[in-house]
Amino acid sequence: MKLLSIVIPAYNVEKYLDEAIAPYLRLKSPERIEVLIVNDGSTDGTLERAKKYEDQYPEFIKVIDKKKGGHGSTINAGIREATGKYFKVVDGDDWVDTTALEHLLEIMEQ
Repeated sequence: MKLLSIVIPAYNVEKYLDEAIAPYLRLKSPERIEVLIVNDGSTDGTLERAKKYEDQYPEFIKVIDKKKGGHGSTINAGIREATGKYFKVVDGDDWVDTTALEHLLEIMEQ
């Protein structure tokens, strides 16, 4: 089981996704987390970009593709697939600070 499941609701966020994913790629121990990118019927290249990350980092990045249903439906899809002890949502056009996330993971482990 992963320590933290991070769900990224993604609708037409192709131009932001690289920046949104970057902090997780810099983690010292990414095996503690899973990143679930939930594509909500995007019409741009969001799905293709997300799948590239899944192909490169299958040990902690997973893509869920679904019909457009809105923000809440993406979170619910992520909850159904999450395996982490803890759960967090980070929007596809947002990002987290890697150092702060490392600290949070240390606290969660204690």
